[in-house]
Amino acid sequence: MKVEKWSAAKSKKYLKAPKKSDHKYSRGVLGCITGSNQFPGAALLTTESALACGVGMVRYFGPEKVKRAVIQNRPEVVISSGRVDVYLMGSGIPEKKSIFRKLMMEQANRTKVPRILDAGGLYLAGASKQPTLITPHVAELSNLLAIKKIIVSKSEIEKDPVRWALRAAETFNVSVLLKGNKTFLADKHKVIEMPEATSWLATAGTGDVLAGIIGAVAAQNKENLTSENFIEMAATGALIHAMAAKVQSKKGPLNIGQMVMTIPTIVSKLIG
Repeated sequence: MKVEKWSAAKSKKYLKAPKKSDHKYSRGVLGCITGSNQFPGAALLTTESALACGVGMVRYFGPEKVKRAVIQNRPEVVISSGRVDVYLMGSGIPEKKSIFRKLMMEQANRTKVPRILDAGGLYLAGASKQPTLITPHVAELSNLLAIKKIIVSKSEIEKDPVRWALRAAETFNVSVLLKGNKTFLADKHKVIEMPEATSWLATAGTGDVLAGIIGAVAAQNKENLTSENFIEMAATGALIHAMAAKVQSKKGPLNIGQMVMTIPTIVSKLIG
């Protein structure tokens, strides 16, 4: 299968400045089931990075302690139930915490909307007929494929990421974003290769930021989101993420907070 190279020009169709007629709901509502008492920072990073992309609203679902931290950090985040256009689930949630699994299942099943599965939410791959994107790194993909008795090591995936991203897409009927120094995206019909990103991204929290950005892009394109173009929206989010990291890493090791602060400038630049 031919591998498509992603670019800023291709991203532009998924990034739009608000029109005079727009309001918070027309700009998309992202529901975040992220973070935990063990990893509360993931909730802060996913919600803040989503807001930095200009999404209309972020709803947060999680433990009370984490809810308080989220609204103290960004008071515009909504912590009550209501309309959600796209769900982001799993960032910062331990895989074996059944209470979070129950929350993810109950909340996501209330409405039939697209979903992005990260970290502790990856096990839900293939559980919904709605458009679904999974965002594993190589170790997570190895563990996920093992559920289906497909045994492949991390090193094997690293040697041939396109093959295994495609295998996961076909096995679980999802879109796949396989994270790495060079990120690849795949569904059953297409493979996208991202430009090589800075190695300074190899630090805790950057995956949460990526998930939040992708969630925001998807929610803003809710009316046009399909299983066929989900990876293009995800590629757009990955490009924003890589560009923000490149800008911030010029100063040396990444400061995640400062990286997130560069996102609005990157989005504006891509919109043109």
